Amino acid sequence: MDISEWDKRYIEGYESVARNISCVNRIFVAYNSNVDAIKHIGPGDVENLLRKVDVDTVQQRIFSYPRQIDSPVDFLARLLIAMKDGKAAEIPTYSTDIHEWLTDNLVFDEARMGGQAGIISNLLANMDLNKVIAYIPWLSPEQADYFVSSPNLLHPFVRQGRMELLPPAEACNSDYKAKVNWIIEFNKGLSVKYAEDRIIVPRNNRLIISSRPPWIRIDMSDEIYEHLPEMGRTVDGAILSGYQMIKEEYEDGKTYRDYVERAVGAIGQLKKANPDICIHVEFTSIQNKFIRSAILNDIVRNHVHSLGLDTVEVANALNVLGYEELAYSVIKKEEDAIVSLYEGAVRLLHELKLQRIHVHSLGFYICVVSKDCPIDVEQHLDSLLFASTTAASRALLGGIKSFEDIKAGLDVPISTQGMDQIEKLGAYLVRQGKCNLEDFENGCICTRNHDILIIPARVVDHPVDTVGIGDTISASAFAAVLAGMCSLRED
Repeated sequence: MDISEWDKRYIEGYESVARNISCVNRIFVAYNSNVDAIKHIGPGDVENLLRKVDVDTVQQRIFSYPRQIDSPVDFLARLLIAMKDGKAAEIPTYSTDIHEWLTDNLVFDEARMGGQAGIISNLLANMDLNKVIAYIPWLSPEQADYFVSSPNLLHPFVRQGRMELLPPAEACNSDYKAKVNWIIEFNKGLSVKYAEDRIIVPRNNRLIISSRPPWIRIDMSDEIYEHLPEMGRTVDGAILSGYQMIKEEYEDGKTYRDYVERAVGAIGQLKKANPDICIHVEFTSIQNKFIRSAILNDIVRNHVHSLGLDTVEVANALNVLGYEELAYSVIKKEEDAIVSLYEGAVRLLHELKLQRIHVHSLGFYICVVSKDCPIDVEQHLDSLLFASTTAASRALLGGIKSFEDIKAGLDVPISTQGMDQIEKLGAYLVRQGKCNLEDFENGCICTRNHDILIIPARVVDHPVDTVGIGDTISASAFAAVLAGMCSLRED
């Protein structure tokens, strides 16, 4: 299809999801939310920070590649790496020192809802779904203030042995503190000079400094855990995120194994009264390879239906699953990126025994679907097109306040870079004998073992911001998939 034909198919996808979205009864979303302190990096900002540290030490840390932020030097090293590559990264910090240094020396531009579960809950509530049930283990009064005030967004609360669904402001714990992450955004073309080098940022992206204070645990209270079957009975799907915050060891003697087992148990509790519930995990950057492996092998494999990732996360997942060469090609072979991503997505689908894997990359999305997934390929294609429209609208407007806002994304141009990448994948699949050119041009390819959906994305050249775009893509696509499944049940 050419761009004009894709434009028409985009409208059809939006209208199809719009007709069916009301079929979704409830979505459960857990675990992570925080307050995002957002800073848009401008000319001179990085140079000013470099004057406050030893630049030679920063250079040394760039070579050693810090995997957690313990000092301003670690922060600047990872910021320069992210800016040079133009790729998103999320790096943990385990103390408040860096937060205090950034507050004193950089100062944030704005603060708003952050964390995958927080962002996704607000998005789905604003999309007018019937009920969005959010669960945040550390829900503080300050954090509750960042949830949208809407009657369809609720949080579980157990009182006298009975579970109630309350507005977050009524379900929060006044003894809890807010978790604050720093989001450092940088735009394509920004020039930064350090030592004898100069960086020109190749694309819009961000660096996230993720706060991991010792009291943060990816867990559920015993009261909520025991009531999960009751909740699962009325929920169509669940979006689970935040597992990257699990640590190998804790100060109280617990280990990652305690929290992985609890996470798997929570999924089992949701399924107990509703075996048909569809579970999606939103992956993210996980620096600790051991934890990354545990999440994929112990939580995702055999327990989850759907997985959402970006390009870097695909490479990271492949790496710990033993596909090092393919992982390398995903992030290093730029010209063949889409071919490597497709091959990687197929490996992950079958290796992790998923029904659906959704990869979003700049300019295009790929979804690989198992043959036992209940909706057809056209409905999957609709979900991708709807997700791209939603993400484009968020980038254009800075947020989604209502379902009607999503329409604005239909006016955003389709990526020509994405179109070029799709042609490369099409040529590869034709050479491999997996499809003919006519089938590929429709964006749907059916093979013996799985189906492939591929679309060129709508991309905003100068987004208002990029925070939450990946979460928006995955959550809106999954909601659209649930809408398709629910409409089939109603028929």
